[in-house]
Amino acid sequence: MTFSTFAQRLTEMRERAELTASELAARSGVSLPYLSQLESGKRTNPRMPIRRALAQALGVTAADLPTSDTTTDEQ
Repeated sequence: MTFSTFAQRLTEMRERAELTASELAARSGVSLPYLSQLESGKRTNPRMPIRRALAQALGVTAADLPTSDTTTDEQ
């Protein structure tokens, strides 16, 4: 089992997409300061329009981003 926060998952997905935080902010329309707060865990569980914008910019669905801190089973 691994513990995954929204911040960790978002950062992992951004890095996997080979985007800088600035690039993700520009592509998603989310401000860089807000994105930085999400990735640092200072802000958690953003509203659905923000989640959708981030997901679209990352090439995933909003469902791929956890809605809160989650525990998952790793195979």
